[in-house]
Amino acid sequence: MPSIAARFKGCVMRWSSWLLRSRQRRLCVVGLDVGPEFCSLLVLTGSPLQPDSVCCAERLNLPEGLVSHGEVLDSAALGQWLQTYLQAGDYQPDAAYIGLDSACVSNHLVTLTANLSPDDVAFQLQAEVQSLLPESVAEVCIDYTVDLGSASAGERRYLVQAVPRSRVDVLQRVAQRAGLKAVVVEPRHDAARRTAISYIFATLPQASAALALQCDEAFGLALRAWHDEGINFLPYRQNTQHALRRAWLLAVAVCAMGGAFLAAGFAMVMASTAETKHHPMGDAVAMARALEGAKKAHAQAKALQERRVAQAQWLKAREDVQSQSLKWSRVLSQAAQGVWVASVKQQGTRWTVQGEALSSSHAQQLVKQLKALDIWAQAPELPQLQVMPSLSTTGLPVWQFRIEADLKVGT
Repeated sequence: MPSIAARFKGCVMRWSSWLLRSRQRRLCVVGLDVGPEFCSLLVLTGSPLQPDSVCCAERLNLPEGLVSHGEVLDSAALGQWLQTYLQAGDYQPDAAYIGLDSACVSNHLVTLTANLSPDDVAFQLQAEVQSLLPESVAEVCIDYTVDLGSASAGERRYLVQAVPRSRVDVLQRVAQRAGLKAVVVEPRHDAARRTAISYIFATLPQASAALALQCDEAFGLALRAWHDEGINFLPYRQNTQHALRRAWLLAVAVCAMGGAFLAAGFAMVMASTAETKHHPMGDAVAMARALEGAKKAHAQAKALQERRVAQAQWLKAREDVQSQSLKWSRVLSQAAQGVWVASVKQQGTRWTVQGEALSSSHAQQLVKQLKALDIWAQAPELPQLQVMPSLSTTGLPVWQFRIEADLKVGT
């Protein structure tokens, strides 16, 4: 893995490269002069600090019906023509600075109360200038500067320039149709005076400067990108305020989101801390529950095992009893000649047989046959053997007997 020093060096190099690219960002702007006699165009490029190259500067040979005496007649067609012209020259301008005929611009000196807000100043000046113009004049666009001359106490004077809004709107549509962003619309004479400030374009090669000065109004318009001073009939003040409001709202939103994320992170940390503190107690409770469950399961398994053992023992005893019964029942059945079995009783392991025999030898022979079986814990004995007078017509005596024994297993 790379060391910390190597990673830090890589980060520094990436930041240096990014900063270098930021410094190397270049501007490319169009100065478009719509004059009463001709239209001229100039494409100027340079760094964000100063211009350094003139890409083209020429008077435009426009088709008929697009512009007449400084007034645009067909904004869509003119914008399309400019877009084709710029694409043919492989120019990729960022913005357009447009000049209009100074003859349509009126100048006014308006005095207002001091300490007004910028919004109030703009509103008051718009209303004052509109009231000074003839009723036939439609709505105008204005821009103003503060008159540094003497003014009464509590008052402030403003130099205001106004132009019909229709003139500004049509120039904006031209730029939009050409795929450009209109940044400034100003009087062409103001742009021409900007070319007199030589230090603005001192970095341009002499050949480029000489070429640009042939279209001085368009050159002055393009220089506005590096020397942003002068009149602008576009609503740049309102746009700036809107941008500031958007930036403020964005900052508020970012702060709110940051606070929300911070609060969420703090809540997660606190929850994690609380969970960590209660974790041992939770483990103890869980272990106790698990132990109790294991005990219950063990008891159930033990009881089940005991039942199974008891059932197996009972079944084994039943099988043994059945086997013993079969054995002694065979012996009793085989001893049918001379022996009559009256009853067979079994209580636990005690086994008793009572009956009659024709002679004592028949009874003793039966006992001998029973003793030969391997089912006895105590071999059969003949505790009772007595002769009884016969009740039959033959008059023969009958021997009554009782055989007792203990079985190996019992119920």
